[in-house]
Amino acid sequence: MLSVMAAAIVGMSHGFSAAAGEVAPSAASVDAPTITLAGRWTGPRYGFKMRPSSSQECANKQCHLTYDIVACGDAWCGIAVTEATPCGAIGLRMAADTSHNRKNAFAGKLELAKGSQPYTVEAWYAQPGDRAGEGSDKPRLSFVGDTGSELLMMRRSFPFQAELTRVSDALCTLEKATS
Repeated sequence: MLSVMAAAIVGMSHGFSAAAGEVAPSAASVDAPTITLAGRWTGPRYGFKMRPSSSQECANKQCHLTYDIVACGDAWCGIAVTEATPCGAIGLRMAADTSHNRKNAFAGKLELAKGSQPYTVEAWYAQPGDRAGEGSDKPRLSFVGDTGSELLMMRRSFPFQAELTRVSDALCTLEKATS
């Protein structure tokens, strides 16, 4: 009886139900595949306030970010995309955050403008269908960030927040980036 309860607890911790007759997977099959961020990601940027309530607030596209995220070594680089500069500078650099066994988290630096103080950011990847609502059929990256050398997660607010959705394949490459 004790071994059945232990198997049920282990199975539930991996998202399986003993009542459904499912068997807990081996440790090798529990590891999720590596998340691939390659593609064009776009969405609203906000901080200290909610998303813009009207299109007039974003008429100059200041609150909208677009990056072509491409592999760069063992990490990911985001090439800024604007109407004026279709393949701009590399403004985002991040790598998988494997601390605490977080397979969907990334950490790095974001520089919104050349020479500006960069944000230390953390991003979380959500697969299609993980959330309800508009755009739930596409992968999403949720960012929070703050200036400085480290991100203090116990804050109540962050000066940088963004919600990007993968909309297509990346058109920019590291060779096309302006820096």
